[in-house]
Formats: sequence, structure tokens, C-alpha cells
Amino acid sequence: MSKRPGQRSQKAQPQHKAQSQQKAQPQQRGRQAQPSAGQQSSSRKVVSAAPGGVREVTPELRARTARTFGLVVLGFVAGIALMVAVLSAQGRALREYAVRVQSAVLATGPSVNVSYGQPCVDALPGALPSGVLSCDVQVEGGQVSVLMQLERERQFRLPARGAER
Repeated sequence: MSKRPGQRSQKAQPQHKAQSQQKAQPQQRGRQAQPSAGQQSSSRKVVSAAPGGVREVTPELRARTARTFGLVVLGFVAGIALMVAVLSAQGRALREYAVRVQSAVLATGPSVNVSYGQPCVDALPGALPSGVLSCDVQVEGGQVSVLMQLERERQFRLPARGAER
């Protein structure tokens, strides 16, 4: 029977197991040398295992776990609230800009007989709000509407409004 490179014979396997057990014994001895729970500092106490391997849950451990869970939930809620606030502020800025553009075009007194479109920067010079890719003003029959193309293929449309007379 020929062996491939990297294969071990069945006789070599028990020797390998014996060597790994010998290496594990010094590590176990090192663990026994650790100080007992009474010798460690009071800020960190060792949770001892009962003879069956079941951990005892102390009131301190339960309180620490509850506090960690509460902080995770609080952080999640705060993150969602922050995102809602940012999106609300961005939406308000877009709406205010669209209203200013619409008012600027209506101030020129568009004719009822003419329909046209123009960029918002022509109607109201200045930079577009952040997140706006393009902005167009549509004038149809004296009614002015504003359409903004936003990032992530979104749109914001301010409904048509005519001159108040």
C-alpha cells in the first residue's frame, strides 16, 4: 500500500494525539495557577461554574446584561431618530428652495398664452441645494410648477400655482 505525500499512517495518528494532549497539559496547569475569585479585584469577579458546568447568573451579571441591552436599544432608536431628522431637514430645504423659485417666476408675470420650461438657476441665480441634480421650472397657461431631480433617482415636484389676482 503506497502513501501519498501528506498522508499519515494509522500508527502515526495515535502518536499525534498523544503529543497534542501533552501540549494541552501545561496550559491547564497555567489555568490552575490563576488567583481565586476572592483574590481578584472587586471590579471583575469570576463567574464560577457549578459542578455540572452550568454557570451561576449573579444579580451583578444580570444587571450588566440588562444595561448593555438597554444601551443597544437606545442607540438604535437614537440612530433612527437622527436619520429622520436629517431627512426632514433636507426635505424642508428642498421645499423652501422650490417655493422661492416658483415665487420668482410668478413675480415676472408669466403670460397665460405661453408655455415654456427653464432651469431653476435662470429663474433664481445661486447654487442648488445639496442632493439636487437638476431643477426645472415649467410654465403652462400661467401656472408655474417646479420639478427637481434628486440623488438615487428620486424626484420632488412642487404643484402648479398661478398668479394670485
